[in-house]
Amino acid sequence: MNKSSTSADPNQKTWRYPSADRRDLRIDFLRGIAMIIMVVAHIEVFSVFNLFTSERFGLVSGAEGFVIFAGIVLGSLYRYRLPLDGWITSIFRIWSRAWKLYTVSLFIIISIYLLGLFPFINAHEVLTFTNRGLNIVYPLYPINDVPLNTALNFLFYLQAGPHQTQVLGLYVVLMLVTPLAFAAFYYKKQGWFLLVSWLVYFWSQKHSDYHLIHSNFENAFSVLAWQALFFNSLAIGWFKAEISSYMYSWRKFFLLGFCIFTSLGLFFLAQNHTNPFLPDWAHLRLIKAETFDYIYNSYALKNSLGPVRLLNDFCLLVSLYWLLTLCWKPFYKAFGWYLIPVGQASLYVFIIHVYVVLLASQLVSFSLQPNNWVIATSIHAGSLLFLWWMTKKEVGMKY
Repeated sequence: MNKSSTSADPNQKTWRYPSADRRDLRIDFLRGIAMIIMVVAHIEVFSVFNLFTSERFGLVSGAEGFVIFAGIVLGSLYRYRLPLDGWITSIFRIWSRAWKLYTVSLFIIISIYLLGLFPFINAHEVLTFTNRGLNIVYPLYPINDVPLNTALNFLFYLQAGPHQTQVLGLYVVLMLVTPLAFAAFYYKKQGWFLLVSWLVYFWSQKHSDYHLIHSNFENAFSVLAWQALFFNSLAIGWFKAEISSYMYSWRKFFLLGFCIFTSLGLFFLAQNHTNPFLPDWAHLRLIKAETFDYIYNSYALKNSLGPVRLLNDFCLLVSLYWLLTLCWKPFYKAFGWYLIPVGQASLYVFIIHVYVVLLASQLVSFSLQPNNWVIATSIHAGSLLFLWWMTKKEVGMKY
């Protein structure tokens, strides 16, 4: 794993983020927050953590943060590397990354299936997906004996596997198209490329049930919708120098003002969430439930990445990035010890977390009813600290 020193520490007198730091630790910090949101969501017990992570700060989830940061980092990296390495080497590296993510997906699918064969392991929570609201269980692996060719199709087309890692399939598809995006950026055709991306996105909003490649992960991550999030993030990373030079004076003030105002407005909206598993005292209820449900189901669903959710994603991240820029020192001292190493090793943590979910499900029955706050909070805290410890000790990272 690529680690960097946390040189943005500390002993500076100002609270601002030191611009001289080579690696942008603000992105690592925010990616660490996304990891916490993801782990808490996938270990389905209701604890104190859920009061802060279950779409409480806006209509956003950890998955969008991963996709945005992946695009920004990749775009920024290849803006520098492509002229040095050339097209052939760059495309090879990008597709090698896609191949790595694909093989990781295959390993997870197979290993979880094999672990589920042991009679003393209850793998129900990773072999199935349970809609807690409707109490409907969906199998994620073939439930009956199937011919070998059918089983191989399930495997190689990613039509099976735990729902906790389905976003890897989305990454594989998007990485395969990434060289085309870089070619558009390199040859100054970014306007046309992003126009097509947005047209495809808005078409997907009208055809949300359409699956491009018929893989399981499309039930949670519509490729035609989520590509807009990734490719626009890719463009932000590629053109970040131009964006920074353009954003000054009234433009910067307007952008920040719009993002902060929008984030606060959607924060207020999120406090009226009709999530049935939130305690009554955690709901604001200033907006009618019917009104909230209409807005949410029409414009903010996660799987189809509704436009309100997409707007919330970018505005919230811009606002948080600005906040970290101004107040880096206190946030670094309070939370950097955890968030930065976890954010820097996000792929490693993502892979390991599915096995932590399996382990947690052996210790407690998953339920989103807030029945036992102490046990649920202990499970979440213990899982998060265990992932941090494995990251710090670099357990298995070299493999």
